[in-house]
Amino acid sequence: MKKIALCVLVGIVIASSQLRAQNRMTAHAGLNYSSVTSKNSINPDGIFGLNAGVAAKIYWDELGWSVMPEVNFSQEGYKNQRLDYINIPVSVGFDFTPTFSLSAGIQYSFLVGGANDARTFISNDNYAFLVTFEFFPTDRFVTGLRFSNGLKNIIDRPDLIIVQAANTYSVQFYVGINLFKKH
Repeated sequence: MKKIALCVLVGIVIASSQLRAQNRMTAHAGLNYSSVTSKNSINPDGIFGLNAGVAAKIYWDELGWSVMPEVNFSQEGYKNQRLDYINIPVSVGFDFTPTFSLSAGIQYSFLVGGANDARTFISNDNYAFLVTFEFFPTDRFVTGLRFSNGLKNIIDRPDLIIVQAANTYSVQFYVGINLFKKH
């Protein structure tokens, strides 16, 4: 899985440097709130965590349509179960103005660590749908708000815990800096 993340990261760098004007390469970090929704138990309290990563915004026409591959680290989970993921989201977006964009996409995540006994019953991978709002106050900086909702049951061993099925969700806020913007 680490090889997949590395290949995506290298692909982002190569694609961003080779395609048309206005492409961006951004490094970002921020906070997220996450938890799970479950069908057969009371939904647990969520937790706060950190997120950080790199993203490319690759425009394919002059109207503002773009594709955005990313590689991110995210601390997610619920109650006292912290789950550390490497997320690989790919979104399609549109710039409504030079300072505001909206995108939607899918995300593949794989578990790289966790607190307590979470790794004994949590699946090693996850899929999510996501929506992202980005604001560019200047050419150099970006702020973003992202909502992701898991599409897969993350409980791998229901025989070990009471919860039989659970899906993740998270709200992420981040601030980033454009490493380069091709003009």
